[in-house]
Amino acid sequence: MGLLPKPHSGSFCYVLLGSLLTFFYFVVISRMGTSTSSSNPIYRHASVNSYSYSEFCREKKVEAEKLSILKNSMLAANDKEEESEYEEWDDDTDVRAIFSCDNVDRSKRLAKRGLFYVIYNFVRAEKKFGCIDSITLSAPGDFRFLDNMVSLAQRWQGPISIALYAPGRDFYTALDSIAYLRNCQTYLIRDLVTFHIVFDEQYTPKQRNNGTILLESYEDYSNCSIPPPWKNVADKELFKTEKKLLYPINVARNVAKLASETYFIFPSDIELCPSKKFIPKFLQFVKDNMDLFYKDARNVFVLPIFEILENQIIPENKNALLDMLQKKTATIFHKSVCADCHTVIDGDVWTKTEETEGLSVFSVGRRTNKYGVWEPFFVCTQQTPLWDERFTWEGQNSKMAQAYTLCLMNYDFYVLDNAFLIYKSEVKKKKVWMKKFDDVVKNSTQLMKKIAIELQEIYGYNSNCNPTHLNKKKAKRRLSTITTKPKI
Repeated sequence: MGLLPKPHSGSFCYVLLGSLLTFFYFVVISRMGTSTSSSNPIYRHASVNSYSYSEFCREKKVEAEKLSILKNSMLAANDKEEESEYEEWDDDTDVRAIFSCDNVDRSKRLAKRGLFYVIYNFVRAEKKFGCIDSITLSAPGDFRFLDNMVSLAQRWQGPISIALYAPGRDFYTALDSIAYLRNCQTYLIRDLVTFHIVFDEQYTPKQRNNGTILLESYEDYSNCSIPPPWKNVADKELFKTEKKLLYPINVARNVAKLASETYFIFPSDIELCPSKKFIPKFLQFVKDNMDLFYKDARNVFVLPIFEILENQIIPENKNALLDMLQKKTATIFHKSVCADCHTVIDGDVWTKTEETEGLSVFSVGRRTNKYGVWEPFFVCTQQTPLWDERFTWEGQNSKMAQAYTLCLMNYDFYVLDNAFLIYKSEVKKKKVWMKKFDDVVKNSTQLMKKIAIELQEIYGYNSNCNPTHLNKKKAKRRLSTITTKPKI
């Protein structure tokens, strides 16, 4: 991308400021004679005393980044094949009529979801997207996960909707973290990422000392010479931990998804990095396979997920990923924790098949039988069921109710062949869970059994659908699962 490194100190700004002032000096001398009076408006604008130093640095850094990316874009334009590989939506087609979106309210607004307050669009992306101009990546989190945002924005290159859980004093640390991202790191954060805030009604943040109301409390300014606010924050320091609160991950998931402004949505996690150029490839895939996107179609499009060792570089394409799998520097996500949860249909063949051009369907099937506890990540629309907000992160099973619902509704899962997700961390060798959450996990398991009965009343019973990881009894009648590669 040619982006500049993250400025963890002020050295970049001092050098840049000195160079610019020297440039201003010679320009003024050549045009206005030898006068360098401090009354000159050019000098007043560049003065550290009269112009915000951090703002000055931020603006110049953004300009440098944009110039660098423009240069790379001009070089890439010489490659005519790459330039025309993914076409825009044609005006002479009916796709705009087929893929219509309700008017998405992009204004900042307060709403209630159960026992939580939500401030939608609290910090809004500057770039707007039309209904089918792109795909929105939605994800939950808290401020400690924001160190992943730069790499995520650089990879995704499209709209991102993030819902942050920030009760009590965590609220202001979250705002400071957002400001740091927007002002001190890549300009893509400012252009592409919209942040929403979630907090318990019981722990509504208090106003700051200056009396500013919560809805107006965000300041789009940050001191870029200091470490980011999320740096080295221990779990015990969180307001959430102090009050023994559970993380309402599904509330945040639903908020981020519902606030998405495009027809196609990719609900993901902040820690997961998608393969490059996914958006243009998928939109081209849509154009080539319109029969999969008819109204009320119950189809979702799966990206296989892998994890790589912490010291490894995220693979640029599928062939690079396959090489890492061969060298065992990458593996299927949670392979030693819950392999069945993330093994895609015909996954053993997928990991042995070399990359091809564009996107197509590698395999397709339903979440039944051997895939009965599968928890895939997929591209969907607002028609896809949301996540049950009675589950928390600590209780696990947070995606299970939605997955069970999709099975009962007979959703088809289309596994894409040249797209994937990467989780970068130490590959987990065994399941480790904090003992203090054992009771929460037990309650969550009981809750899932109760919800399964509710869902069966609504959608009907299907013996091939597993409501929990523990339900592995063989069904009397099994639905066949397609595992051959379709001609799509």
